[in-house]
Amino acid sequence: MTRATTSHRADTPPVTHRVGRLWIRWAGVSTYDVMFTPTGNADLRITTEDGLRSLLGQAAIPPARIEEAVRALRTHREHEIPGVTLSLEGLRKLGL
Repeated sequence: MTRATTSHRADTPPVTHRVGRLWIRWAGVSTYDVMFTPTGNADLRITTEDGLRSLLGQAAIPPARIEEAVRALRTHREHEIPGVTLSLEGLRKLGL
């Protein structure tokens, strides 16, 4: 029987941030589901456009991209914001 081993180099810094995208789905009247991928461990339900704006602002999304997402979700059921970098602490604080 072979055992799997994991090697870790001492000079390799620990992962402190994740790069991915925010996936937002319209879930009903003024309700949105938000997930950060590739981790995708949580699906956060947000109510109201202002709540969505607040969450995206806390995730350091630029205001123009926030408004682009809000406008897109008025006519489409899903929207992605690619190229998002979040710290592991930020993911935890946001509930993602």
